[in-house]
Amino acid sequence: LLNKLDAGYSRVIHRVARRRRATVFIILFIFIVSLVVSVITLKTEFMPATDNNTIAMTVEMPTGTRMELARETGNRITQQLKEKYPEIEVVSFTVGVADAENTFAAMQDNASNLMSYTLRMTEAENRKKDIYEISEEIRLMLAQMPELYRFEVTPGGGAMSMVGGSFVDVDVFGYDFAATDEAAATLQSELGKVRGLRDITISRKDYRLEYQIQFDREKLALNGLNMSTAAGAVRNRVNGLVMSRYREEGEEYDIRVRFDEPYRQSIEDIENILIYNPMGKGVRVRDLGEVVEASSLPQIDRKDRERVVTITGSVYGRALSEVAQDVSDVMATTDLPPGVQLELGGTVEDQQDSFADLSLLLVIVSLLVYIVLASQFESLTYPFMIILTVPFAFTGSLLLLALTGQPLGIMGYVGMIMLVGMVVKNAIVLIDYINLNRERGMSIITAVTHGGRSRLRPILMTTLTTILGMVPLAIGTGQGSEMWQTLGISIIGGMTFSAVISLILIPALYSMMAGYGVRRKRRKHREVLVENGNQ
Repeated sequence: LLNKLDAGYSRVIHRVARRRRATVFIILFIFIVSLVVSVITLKTEFMPATDNNTIAMTVEMPTGTRMELARETGNRITQQLKEKYPEIEVVSFTVGVADAENTFAAMQDNASNLMSYTLRMTEAENRKKDIYEISEEIRLMLAQMPELYRFEVTPGGGAMSMVGGSFVDVDVFGYDFAATDEAAATLQSELGKVRGLRDITISRKDYRLEYQIQFDREKLALNGLNMSTAAGAVRNRVNGLVMSRYREEGEEYDIRVRFDEPYRQSIEDIENILIYNPMGKGVRVRDLGEVVEASSLPQIDRKDRERVVTITGSVYGRALSEVAQDVSDVMATTDLPPGVQLELGGTVEDQQDSFADLSLLLVIVSLLVYIVLASQFESLTYPFMIILTVPFAFTGSLLLLALTGQPLGIMGYVGMIMLVGMVVKNAIVLIDYINLNRERGMSIITAVTHGGRSRLRPILMTTLTTILGMVPLAIGTGQGSEMWQTLGISIIGGMTFSAVISLILIPALYSMMAGYGVRRKRRKHREVLVENGNQ
């Protein structure tokens, strides 16, 4: 079989060497068609989604819900999860410790109506469903509980960027709160219709009712007070001041001194608070300013010094590139209030930055390889022929990724960078042996034919061993294998396509370049003879 393969390949490259221009144009046409097909059909992502046996959940009840009710609801959710999903090994949840009497209640992530869950699953090989399927079912279960205000289920334990997975951010820029709130609500509704986008949340927390004291600085000064002193006095009387701690059976409790609850409920109660100046004179709040009821944001986010609201959605069941395109279409067709601007971010932005850096790295690596080859061959022509095999390796990687339905991500790009140093060795072996044949006095056609036949088996053996070594990665068995799967597929596709093309392209290019060189030498030789004859 190998002898027949050698003989058949010898006949092929003999014809290739004879019809070198046509061969080069045909291969160039194949390259362009393959590249176009792969680019059109290939999808992209940032990092592949992996199953790390963890799911994170955040459940929010209406603002003001007592901690006891939130804990009771949390226990009920825990019980339902354990009964419905035997795949769950451990369920742990916490209820926020802040309440309306605590300064930290302004931080919504710590409020008593919030519950945070961490679900630990059995190993992936011991269950039929992955964490993404289970997360989708949990979303449906929570959606049937009317007592919940909103919820978020995040496969991967809330660290999508570390374990894989993707999310899409839409940043809404604008100074006016009402305008950005309106735009964010509209976008959240429209993005909910995008297939493959889940857990769409708005970064801006709900407005909270509060009493605001608008102190008059002149009145404060007349009474020997300043803004800081007055604010501290009111805070101590409403929220209290920890004066000591009580210890019992190893537990420690704060002893907080403040007004009794009936005396700190209404605007009138706040207005009647006495504030003492340095002389010991008491002045009521109503004599120092005005107490009003208003709503405010717990937190104002900024990006590049501009106010921003971020709508975030997790990508599920689709490639990031497809979801990002649909989101861009929604952004383009959404009517925005004056002064509001949109910007796409999240994993999409990270992907674009990473791909740009990797593309630059790819160019640098290719240039370095070319420089090394030029120094070894002491020629610019032979390294040029060798480096031309690299783009075919890229095309092979993209084609195989598209055929297997795997999107191109960071690991696939890393595989393409690795190919730069891997695929050139086949062309180096082939060109080096052809040069050796020419040094032995063979003609160009004979040297190419004999060199190709002699180097066929070593090239096939080295290529085959590399491909077989990547097969376990490409198959992707075991936990975390999703991270390396596209790397293996990228290398297999690039090595296969490049090896086949190199065995045809290198003989054709060598014959063409060497033919040009021979004709150039003959022309110079004739010019020298003519000059000598004229002399």
